[in-house]
Amino acid sequence: MAKWLHLFWGFFKVGILGYGGGPGSISLIQSIAVNGYHWMDNTKFAEMLAIGNALPGPIATKLAATIGWQVGGAMGALSAILGVVLPSVVLMLGLYQLLLAHQSNPYVAGLIRGVKPIVVVLLVLLVVDFIPGAFPQNRYLIPVIIFVAGLVAIKGFKISPVWVIIGSMISGALFLR
Repeated sequence: MAKWLHLFWGFFKVGILGYGGGPGSISLIQSIAVNGYHWMDNTKFAEMLAIGNALPGPIATKLAATIGWQVGGAMGALSAILGVVLPSVVLMLGLYQLLLAHQSNPYVAGLIRGVKPIVVVLLVLLVVDFIPGAFPQNRYLIPVIIFVAGLVAIKGFKISPVWVIIGSMISGALFLR
């Protein structure tokens, strides 16, 4: 029962503080799951994130379900999902009306503009934490080639990230066994 409450509370904090949606929440989830409750290590979290990003749907709920399942079974998954979704539902219904009513207020506009750089900081820190797992020292050449090819495909050739993810999964299966 305690682990279900921990899952709910941990993901409730993510839901309440994860401004900017999934990408902004990933580093919070990583901090709670790896550093806070020690449910897993960074390598396991990176694997879950990679698989979660390859599947459709919001990443925060996919991570909540997966981590919740691993820690506490079906009830753990339900607790974590409820924890991550409940704040959004309440805030969307309440705060949206408040922000809409005061959207011309310069303080409200400044509040929204002020939090955006922090989301960028959280994403940069997440990338820095994942570099060792994505580019291991003993086999770094192929991951670097996959990284560069993915970047060129998405930015240079405007290929959908869906196809790049599928291609990187196939390349990993063939060359990174």
